[in-house]
Amino acid sequence: MRLTTILLAAMAALAIGPVRTDAQELAQAVTGQLASLASYGNYAPNTYNPYPAEDTCCPDGHCGSCSHCCKRMDIWGSAEFLLWWSKGSVTPPLVTTSPNGTPESDAGVLPGADVLFGGSYLGDEDQAGGRITLGLWLDECHNTSVVGRFYGVGGASDRFTASSDGSPILARPFFNVLLDQNDSLKVAFPGLTTGSITASLTNDFFATETYFQIMMERNCNRRVDFVAGYQFARLDDWLQIDSSSILLQQGNLQADIRDRFSTQNQFHGGLIGVRAQMMRGCWSVDTLAKIGLGVGRQQVTIDGRTIIDGAATVSGGLLAQDTNIGTFQRDKFAAIPELTINLKYHFNPCVSMHVGYSLIFWSDVVTSGRQIDTGVNTSQIGGVLVGPARPAFEFRDEYYWLQGINFGVNWDF
Repeated sequence: MRLTTILLAAMAALAIGPVRTDAQELAQAVTGQLASLASYGNYAPNTYNPYPAEDTCCPDGHCGSCSHCCKRMDIWGSAEFLLWWSKGSVTPPLVTTSPNGTPESDAGVLPGADVLFGGSYLGDEDQAGGRITLGLWLDECHNTSVVGRFYGVGGASDRFTASSDGSPILARPFFNVLLDQNDSLKVAFPGLTTGSITASLTNDFFATETYFQIMMERNCNRRVDFVAGYQFARLDDWLQIDSSSILLQQGNLQADIRDRFSTQNQFHGGLIGVRAQMMRGCWSVDTLAKIGLGVGRQQVTIDGRTIIDGAATVSGGLLAQDTNIGTFQRDKFAAIPELTINLKYHFNPCVSMHVGYSLIFWSDVVTSGRQIDTGVNTSQIGGVLVGPARPAFEFRDEYYWLQGINFGVNWDF
């Protein structure tokens, strides 16, 4: 509408030109209209704005309701670097050792053995990620926008590797169901076996959202928006233990054993929340508080195998046997609240940078470590199961969180 008004004014100025007697006045009129057209979309051409964070475009704080105050384009967004931490996955003791001279029956057996890997939260160290936010204003006054966000962190992992010719002792602890007592698989023991163990846990997280942002309250120093839309989130977590042993008393027979536990959590749901901004001078505080409510699909996959002398493959490892091997799924109601607070410094009304904090909570997830049953009925190892079907599978879920620092650049054109 403003462009049309300006062009009509320019045409009117040209139309009345013939009745003017002063050519200089005609030139000044045309030049003035062209200058007005050229300045369309600028905040304050050729002047310094000491309050770039504030909504000072119009006297009443409603951009778009007065002449020449709207921005040239209708897009806004941010690009962020994330340095976050997660809760990780709690695991039972998976690799143990004992002092040299420990009897074979006690070597690597809990509670007397020393734990080398497991027995704590794994995958809970800092991890890097990113977040992209893109918004499109749907009206001239910038009261309503549609927003898309994509973010994720990944690469958090814990890894353990050790090899031994028998000293130090390396073992994998478990509860022997047939003997009704703690026991261990000797990976490396003097005069019995030499071998190595590699164990690792890795997890990653990503999410995407799309929602409408609708202005509820607005003035020069404050803005509050209602947020509503759709959210998808996914958390993957997997744990693998590989051991290789040379059985010295069985003709140097080599046994390679692998256990793998992996989990996947997918969330689909609606989200509602509030975004609040407070501005003063060159600084502003931007807060987003929202919650996603929907269905979380939990999936657990357990796999195990034993390879003898690099050829014969047997189903089942140590903690992954035919009694719990497989893929298991279920759906469960879940909630994902989020709080993000960013402190911004505005270089001008269109560009700013920020540092802030985010906290995300997921009510129900499955992680790989909690799906491990350390009870093993050893009758099924190389034979027929006799007695309790252990290890067994049972869904064991828990809450999960991610939190950390955000660094980013923002634009609003």
